[in-house]
Amino acid sequence: MTVSYADETAFQTADPRRRTSDEIDLGATWRAAGSDTAWRLAWLRETGELYLCQAGGYPGPSEHVRVLAVIPGERDLEQVLEGWREHRSDEDGLAWLRTRLSPTAV
Repeated sequence: MTVSYADETAFQTADPRRRTSDEIDLGATWRAAGSDTAWRLAWLRETGELYLCQAGGYPGPSEHVRVLAVIPGERDLEQVLEGWREHRSDEDGLAWLRTRLSPTAV
């Protein structure tokens, strides 16, 4: 599952709960192999959405927001992403993340 939005404003406008939801920050150093683009990963308690947004959008809204999965609870999130701290700065940390979110892993 991947749903994309042009930016953080469009993402929040599509579901107003996203503006007020508690968020768990999972790092802003996620990268794909061969790319210098950093991505921020976060999970929203209210919607259960695990999403990536292109890091470095500050002070304005981040660009390129992608909802990767809906994970119902924080315990489920911890289970699915066990070990994320060790992989968030990998040269291809996003590949690790994809394996954790594959249908067989979730």
